[in-house]
Amino acid sequence: MITLQPINENNIYDVLELKASEDLVAPNSISLAEAFCTLEEVLALGKPHLRDRPFAILHGETIVGFTMVTFEDGRDVNAGADIFWMGRFMIDENHQGKGYGTAAVAALIDIIKTKPDGCDAKYFYTAYVPGNIGAEKAYAANGFEKTGQIFEGEEVVRLVL
Repeated sequence: MITLQPINENNIYDVLELKASEDLVAPNSISLAEAFCTLEEVLALGKPHLRDRPFAILHGETIVGFTMVTFEDGRDVNAGADIFWMGRFMIDENHQGKGYGTAAVAALIDIIKTKPDGCDAKYFYTAYVPGNIGAEKAYAANGFEKTGQIFEGEEVVRLVL
């Protein structure tokens, strides 16, 4: 069973040890640094609901991946509304091809449907490097559809919540 766990002092080092099989995603250390910097910024603005939300992806008790989602205004993808944006997603190279990615995306959808911190959005967006068949399949299996947009060289997909 796949579950998501917020990053904390008990799992951060295991998340930092994860490796993607290809250079299709930023290192987890960079993602966690971005989450920390963003937290400082949104707290200073008095808008903590806009923080990045990093999660460890677990299969049972084993950490097999990492993801990070943000609630934002949707301007980058011309959404015309507030959205959730999954800016990072990876499954460790030793755990790929087992369906964990598809299950982790479903678990993340379940979390954002709870409207964390009162954040409510009609859409959930993400993007992936063209040719990343594993990501494309995981998103499509969870109802994401291609928007036809390219954001920072990546294929944008959207799920209507």
